[in-house]
Amino acid sequence: MGSLISELMGQPDEQMDHMLGIDERRKGECSRHGNFIDIHYSGKGRVSEGWKGCPECADEAIQARMREEERQRQLEMMRERAVRFVAKSGIPKRFADKGFDEYRPVSGKSASVLRKIQEYGDLLASGKHEGRSLILLGNVGNGKTHLSCALLRDVILRTCKPGEYWTFAELIREVKGSWRKSSDYSEQDVYDQFAKPELVILDEVGMQNFTEFEQTVAYEAINARYLLEKPTVLITNLPASDLNKCLGERVVDRLRENGGKALGFDWLSYRQGGDAA
Repeated sequence: MGSLISELMGQPDEQMDHMLGIDERRKGECSRHGNFIDIHYSGKGRVSEGWKGCPECADEAIQARMREEERQRQLEMMRERAVRFVAKSGIPKRFADKGFDEYRPVSGKSASVLRKIQEYGDLLASGKHEGRSLILLGNVGNGKTHLSCALLRDVILRTCKPGEYWTFAELIREVKGSWRKSSDYSEQDVYDQFAKPELVILDEVGMQNFTEFEQTVAYEAINARYLLEKPTVLITNLPASDLNKCLGERVVDRLRENGGKALGFDWLSYRQGGDAA
């Protein structure tokens, strides 16, 4: 009862102070909070020895630390989520651990292409891409898949948004699979699934005959993402002059809209140096 009365009267209670380890008090002045009673702890209780200063400043410091701890906790949760997205992205095992740092340019042009793809990744990570897509075309074995997978991983980790790697053959198989009587999904479901990730890499385009059906699939898939303003990276060994003929003019137009670029890989095969690309 004495402690309660002392607290209400603004007077220290010696017995309570002793229990708490308080051995001295003095007047203090805080430049932000004004006058206060500074408390010195002996270190014999639960509180470390020393003067504790302005209690309001101390409370603010505690609140700031708690906010920072919560921020770090949220960041760690986002990192773990992004890592899960990478694991589910479909990046081929061969390229699972190959980032931008593992790509070794073999010429000035290949170094320039690497820089442009990294800049494109910065644009995607900023969220200000307006659905701008990218076409990587040219010689076999000079790093198109390597760089696209590095881009996909980088963007997922920086944005904590899902992305997926597809081959065009996989897309065709999924569409044809929807026609089976036993199928539990429709053709439209395939296009909806293809449009869902924030970034999609569509590889090995041009290895087909490009029948009217294949052109239709390419258009429906690319258009689904185009309407949602989501970027697509298309990889092909076709020369630029054959793109319209094989893919169809509407597909190429969708990919080139809003500043979409085509980067040519026309130097000596990257694999000739013994490196997978």
